[in-house]
Amino acid sequence: MPTLFRFLAVLGTIAGVVAGSLYVLAEYFQPEPKEISKALRNVKAHPHEDTASTTAPAEPAITAPPSHRAQ
Repeated sequence: MPTLFRFLAVLGTIAGVVAGSLYVLAEYFQPEPKEISKALRNVKAHPHEDTASTTAPAEPAITAPPSHRAQ
């Protein structure tokens, strides 16, 4: 029985250290926000045709080839 208590105490200590480490990482360290862009294969950007608003620049509409469109 003493070995079971020792085993549980060691597991509890390890769990406490891991939980404390995660708490410190979550509270005191913030990731740097950065922009990520990745090229997509078989996707072409076409200008969005919007004749209603002439003051704002048109946003590109991203379309996939006909074989990859959702049905």
